[in-house]
Amino acid sequence: MAKIPTVTGEISPDEMGITLFHEHLRLITEVVRWNWPHLYNEDDEFRRAVDAVNAAKRYGVRTIIDLTVAGIGRDVKFDERVARATGINIIMGTGFYTYTEIPFYFKNRGIDSLVDAFVHDITVGIQGTNVRAAFVKAVIDAPGLTKDVEFAIRAAAKAHIKTGVPIITHSFVGNKSSLELIRIFKEEGVDLARTVIGHVGDTDDISFIEQILKTGAFIGLDRFGLDIYLPLEKRTKTLIELIKRGWIDQILLSHDYCPTIDWYPHEEVVKLVPNWSMTLIFEKVIPTLRSEGITEEQINKILIENPRRLFTGK
Repeated sequence: MAKIPTVTGEISPDEMGITLFHEHLRLITEVVRWNWPHLYNEDDEFRRAVDAVNAAKRYGVRTIIDLTVAGIGRDVKFDERVARATGINIIMGTGFYTYTEIPFYFKNRGIDSLVDAFVHDITVGIQGTNVRAAFVKAVIDAPGLTKDVEFAIRAAAKAHIKTGVPIITHSFVGNKSSLELIRIFKEEGVDLARTVIGHVGDTDDISFIEQILKTGAFIGLDRFGLDIYLPLEKRTKTLIELIKRGWIDQILLSHDYCPTIDWYPHEEVVKLVPNWSMTLIFEKVIPTLRSEGITEEQINKILIENPRRLFTGK
């Protein structure tokens, strides 16, 4: 990929700089927003997103990859507003957030209809704009590999094969669903070195994590601050151990932060995960790495070189 599309134009891979590879600018329930817009306040959502991105920018972040895809509120115009207000590169993707089922529109037209939709986003543009998707997202969660989840994963894999964009995934460590992702990707001929198995950082089971790493895929240690899944100390200890074991070339870091997530009232989110933000890695994790002897070169490899290589393949 010679140039990488962002919401404000193409950039060269070298312009990515420090990259948070798995964040959200907002996450909303589309059917609720569409039917009851009075329940939402876009001014508040925009302010929260800008504040979060600007906070990350102060730590040197130059690129944020927004993993919000169809099904959870993808909005190219919102992302473009945030990018222009902050001066940050924002990269968007395609995919369908499939927890259990996909819409009847695709289900009744077959897998090629969903593949074509993904490819359109990648080659033409998202939501009627000329902003192209730079990756495709695949999702599997607690319900496991339902028929529709597999449908969407295979569609993502086929779109990757057709276009060459990387695949970034959402998985659930509780049922080791990442192994299902890998199995399907192999069956579809996916280059695993161009994939990220996301949310692996929700476990400190090193043997399980290494099982994924041995396939050549990147792993996402990407929920720093979500202590309800695994405390910060265990996440950081796991990261350090993986670096010491020689896996640094396949590690990506992020927070999976959502300045707005309408699944819960905002006040409850703040109370439940008070340390969750787009800056915790820089405030807490990086200083700990330095104290453990991890070098600046190694830190830059994880934050700069690895995200760039995900997109370039080299």
